[in-house]
Amino acid sequence: MKEFIQILKENDLLRVIEEPVDVDLEIAHLAYIEAKKGEKGKALLFKNPIDKKLNKQYKFPVLMNTFCNEKALNLAFGRDYEEVAEEISKLTKLHIPTSFKAKMDFFMNLLSFKNVPPKRLKKNKALYDYEILNSLEELPVLRTWEDDAGKFITMGQVYTQNLDKTQNNLGMYRLQMSDKNELLMHWQIHKDGANFYHEYKNAGFKKMPVSIAIGGDPLYIWCSQAPLPKGIFELLLYGFIKKTPAKLTPCENGIFVPYDSDVVIEGYVDLEEFKIEGPFGDHTGFYTPAELFPVMKVEKIYAKKDAIYQATVVGKPPLEDK
Repeated sequence: MKEFIQILKENDLLRVIEEPVDVDLEIAHLAYIEAKKGEKGKALLFKNPIDKKLNKQYKFPVLMNTFCNEKALNLAFGRDYEEVAEEISKLTKLHIPTSFKAKMDFFMNLLSFKNVPPKRLKKNKALYDYEILNSLEELPVLRTWEDDAGKFITMGQVYTQNLDKTQNNLGMYRLQMSDKNELLMHWQIHKDGANFYHEYKNAGFKKMPVSIAIGGDPLYIWCSQAPLPKGIFELLLYGFIKKTPAKLTPCENGIFVPYDSDVVIEGYVDLEEFKIEGPFGDHTGFYTPAELFPVMKVEKIYAKKDAIYQATVVGKPPLEDK
């Protein structure tokens, strides 16, 4: 994430805030105002997040409004996003080639897919050189709206896999902190992560491994929201856009996450435990009501020593994530 922050800075798309700002409502409010500026908005880096109620200062800065405008999106893509759209459009129009030139073009198109699948590293020493945090309370998790039920991770990359490990999924679901090492997993019934959950549950398992990454290449979180067909791993889109595969490293629970993540939270979803999640200020401009959702038990938290905590404001569009 630090590399992308430098790119934003070099392109005059970053505003650094040195003053202490509260994770309770204040950071989110400033980010909301900035996001409403549209193309004139910038990413915000809060260097000194605090929690006034807890009399606590966090050591990890908070990055908000990462995708502040079209220029920032192009920088995250590494090229013009319209070019990516054109390539995807061409894929939908592929047909059986007849001429020699058409066959060569078809072959070159196929060849371009060699860097699409993610690359799994056998072991990434960097992850194990990360600092081990004692609890989620060491992260500057935000409360966004005054009637929110608590603090929520809003830009967590949630990595899961199906029971026979043939399918992987990356989703972006809000995660409410319900305890210092516990999160509530807000995945809707139509999401792949929820489908995997039911696979494990129907097979009689008590736990389902889950890992959450925060930060790293900003394109990871962008891909997590892409409306891809069921069963398609979102990081395939990363490889397609970047023309280089995403590099993944294994967690102790068997789930693979990007090797350059700033923060990694690993654990499992308890298939027999539910807790009330919400309310939460949502995209509709209203609060979603409190409902029962699965509980994730956090077993280990890794963080780079210079980690950046990435978050976003969820609310009525236009905003960063909608």
